[in-house]
Amino acid sequence: MSTPPYTQTQSVVDTVARKIFGEAYEKIAEWCVKREKPDKHHALPKGRVANVFIVIQLLSPSIIRHEQETTDIFTIPTCLGYVVPAILNTKFQSGAVRRQLLAMLHEWYLRNKDVAKTELDIEDYTCAMRPYLGRREKQRQLPEGFEGYCGSCPNCIIFGYAVQEGGGYNVKSRVEGDLYVGVVSQEASIISITFNAIDDNTKTPYRTEAPEEARTGALYEFKMAGVGVPFVGKAALRDMTLAELLLTLIAIARTSRIGGRKTHFGEMKIHIPAILFSKYEVGSGYEIAHRILSKYAGKRPTIEDTVNEVIEFVKNFQKQGILVVDRELGDRLRYLSDDEVDAVILQAWRDVLVKKKSLDLFVYKTSK
Repeated sequence: MSTPPYTQTQSVVDTVARKIFGEAYEKIAEWCVKREKPDKHHALPKGRVANVFIVIQLLSPSIIRHEQETTDIFTIPTCLGYVVPAILNTKFQSGAVRRQLLAMLHEWYLRNKDVAKTELDIEDYTCAMRPYLGRREKQRQLPEGFEGYCGSCPNCIIFGYAVQEGGGYNVKSRVEGDLYVGVVSQEASIISITFNAIDDNTKTPYRTEAPEEARTGALYEFKMAGVGVPFVGKAALRDMTLAELLLTLIAIARTSRIGGRKTHFGEMKIHIPAILFSKYEVGSGYEIAHRILSKYAGKRPTIEDTVNEVIEFVKNFQKQGILVVDRELGDRLRYLSDDEVDAVILQAWRDVLVKKKSLDLFVYKTSK
């Protein structure tokens, strides 16, 4: 297994795109942004929006909560009178998809350091999501070399970053998420499980060194979304090159866990039944969920039923751009070969470096 040579990378990306999009490939390739060399105009919005419609299928019980300190699942009311579980985009995009993309980039870099040096001029790649620092840790610093987002890789230039210190400028995410809405009422989708907190050393429900009056049992309850509950939503991918588009879709499709305590819970499968390439954003998870809740009266539809409803909803917009409807699209993205994904990563990295230099030209008004 090896990364395709620099001169062949774009042709491999074209082949991958043809495999993913089929007959619509040529129109989509023409629709995507072209970014061959730095230009300050690349910093301006181009009005290209890929509306990616997503169905999340839970494969294990999942803790989907809003605030860290609560064990209650996040729910929202609907105008139909049903209260349903929901997944905030910060949980899906920032907490899951972005970590998946970072893992892909680091895995690629570790195998291709020579290519990264010769083709991308990267001496070392240490981009990372900064860990949460508690009150006792705020004065401690991360090890040198692991200071957070690098500001120039596909993770940073596609999903954006904010400058915390040292100057520079912020980069807005070109992936804008949605609320992923459960299509089943809370009565039919949420389960409660009671756990017993056992001390790892004594294997008892209390700590032996605690005062006797404090040696009480430690029962606690989690409310979880049950296995098989479908959630529907949409991601808007803006002003992407063909390689950036493919890389983002691969990261979405390969994201496999979500929510709290992912060591034990939160396994999921991502379905991407439709993508509309348009000049503007259309549709939302809430609209699709409303359609499904109206039809199924809060009872649980199958994944196939949910996918069909998404497709029927999206067909209303087929005159608004290039519509790709494909129930197997998510699987094809997951099952691309390592060489194919390597080519997409390399080309996307080249594209974002051009974007970064273009942003520099726009912000600093240099003549370089």
